[in-house]
Amino acid sequence: MRQKILLAFTVCVYLAAMAFGIVKKQTYTDLAGQEDYLEQLQVAEITEEFAEPACTAMSRSLPDAAIILRIEVTGEIDHLFQVDRQKAVIRQVYAGSGLEAGEEIYVYSHHWKLALYEDPISIERGFVNIMEVGTEYLVFAEAVSEDRKNGALSVKTYDDFFITPVFCYEERRNAIVPVTGDTTYVPYKDVMDNEFFAASEEALQIIESLKGQMLSLYPKDMID
Repeated sequence: MRQKILLAFTVCVYLAAMAFGIVKKQTYTDLAGQEDYLEQLQVAEITEEFAEPACTAMSRSLPDAAIILRIEVTGEIDHLFQVDRQKAVIRQVYAGSGLEAGEEIYVYSHHWKLALYEDPISIERGFVNIMEVGTEYLVFAEAVSEDRKNGALSVKTYDDFFITPVFCYEERRNAIVPVTGDTTYVPYKDVMDNEFFAASEEALQIIESLKGQMLSLYPKDMID
C-alpha cells in the first residue's frame, strides 16, 4: 500500500513539474513573440567594484580557455527554457579540438536568459549585449555538445566569471545609465545599442581595456 501511495505521489510531482515547465515555456514564447518585447525588460549594469576583480581574473584565465573562436553571427537570439543562444558560423579556431572554420554552431551561456518571474522582469546577459547578426565576435568557451537529433553543435561560453567572455571585433559606443537605490537594473531600451552594460565610465573602461587586450592577442588576421 505504501508503495502505491509513493508511486502516486511521484507521478503527481512529475506531472506538476511538467505542467509548470509547459506554462513557463509558453510564457517565454508569448513574450518573445511580441515585436517590442525587449523594450519591456530591464538589464543589469556592472559596477566598478565587480568589474575590476572580474576583468583581472579574466585577463589571466581567458588565454588558457579550452576553446577560443572568431565567429560571425548568423541568427537572432533564440530564447529556450532558462537559456538563450545564437547561431553562428566559425571563421577561425584559435584553440579547441574538433572544431573547424566554416562549421555552424550555436553559442550559449548560463548567463544568458529571460528572467520573467523576477522583479524586475529582465534579460540576463552577463553584462554583454545580444550579438549582432552579420558581425564577428571573439568567443572564449569551455565545452562543445552535439544534439543527438539533428547533430547541431552547441558551444558553451567560459562561464566562470560575472562577465560573459564575448567581444565584438568592431568598436561600439556604450551608453551609461546612472543607477539609483539598491539595484543596478536599468531599462534595456536605454542601452540596447551597447556592447557592454556598465554602471559607470570607470567600470566601462575596465571592460574595454580587457577587450582591447584580448583582441590584440587574437586579431582577425592571425595565422594559425
